[in-house]
Formats: sequence, C-alpha cells, structure tokens
Amino acid sequence: MQKIAIIDDFEESCQLMSEILSPHFECSYICQAEKALDYVKGLNPDLILMDYKMPFVTGVELCKAIKDTADIKKIPIIFVSGAVTSDERIETLEAGGDDFLAKPFHPKELLLRVQKRLKDYSKDNNNELVAANLRMNLHSRQVYVNEVEVTLTPKQFEILKLLLDNKNNLVSRTQFMTEIWGHFDVTPRNVDSQINYLKKKIDGFSGMITAVPSFGYRLDIKN
Repeated sequence: MQKIAIIDDFEESCQLMSEILSPHFECSYICQAEKALDYVKGLNPDLILMDYKMPFVTGVELCKAIKDTADIKKIPIIFVSGAVTSDERIETLEAGGDDFLAKPFHPKELLLRVQKRLKDYSKDNNNELVAANLRMNLHSRQVYVNEVEVTLTPKQFEILKLLLDNKNNLVSRTQFMTEIWGHFDVTPRNVDSQINYLKKKIDGFSGMITAVPSFGYRLDIKN
C-alpha cells in the first residue's frame, strides 16, 4: 500500500484523516513539527498531509525544508488547515505545496485529492509530459524547452500541466479557476495574467497557447 504521512499538532486531526484514508493507504502521523523532517526522511512516504499553523515550525517552513532535501523533495504535499487567509494559502503553494484543502472538509474530498496527487506522482506512471520541444517532468517538477530548463511558479506549473493534459482542446477559465486555484478568491483576470507570464517563460516553445475569446485557452500542437 502507498504510504501517507500526516503532520498536524492536533492528534485528533491526525486520527481523523488516518481513519478516512486507512482503508486505502498505509497512514502514520506525527504531532511534533520540529521533528517531522527526520520523520519524513525515515518514512519516505508517497504523499504528505500537513497543517499550516503549527508551533515551533510552521507548515510553510517545514515544506521548504522538505523541498530543499534531495531524497524527499519530490514527495507531493497537501496542506490541510482551517482559518487561513488567501494570502497564506498562496504562500503554501509558493513554498512548494501541491494543494490546499480547507477544514472542515468532506471525507470524500480528502480521499479524491489524495488519489489525484498520487496519480500525478505515481512511480508506475510516465513521469513526463512531452509536447513538441517542451518536456515536463511531473516528479521533479522541472520544465524544459529545447532541453533548456525554465523556472515556473507552482501555479504556472499546474496551469501548463492542465493545458498539456488537454492539448489541442479548449480549457475554460472556469476550469482553470476550479482546478488550479480551488477555493481561492480568483477572477478570470488572474487566469489571463498567469497565462501571459507563462507564455513569456516558455518563449521558444514551438507550440502555441491560443486564447479562445470569452471562453479560455487551448494549447495547440502541430502533428
């Protein structure tokens, strides 16, 4: 079974998530964030569920430490927390977090989000998406154009992945807002802004991100 590590200073929260997921995964947890980095190194889980607000070491600080550690930096991290502002949620993604689930949550939503992230990172799946001269590694979260690495923010990475998953097909602004931003306060203008930044960063890509007026965007790849 795939292993899930849960990091939360409230043991009740750890137990709840473990009970929800344990029929499907091998779950274990730690309630001391200051010891969690060594715990994760020893466990080497397939995915981490982590609180945002914890004493001694915050979730963001711990996330950065994990992403700076070679052996475990590829492990996907889902933040699960309550009473967090939009700016704080964005901070978790900028630190390297892969998703954010607000408390209280529906048990099925937790399970579905975990399954989706594990599918993206599964060692059994192809860990690369390729389109023309662009290559995207889902495990290392690196993107290359003509074998030259380009640096994307976590959000830009997810936008590009969504376009690649649906290449030559329309992705609506609503789909971007739902799948990339989740529960965040966001407008179509935010989508347009991030798409424009993304286009500049992958300059040299032989495909094209095409705007479909009033609807969304399409990644066009010539056969």
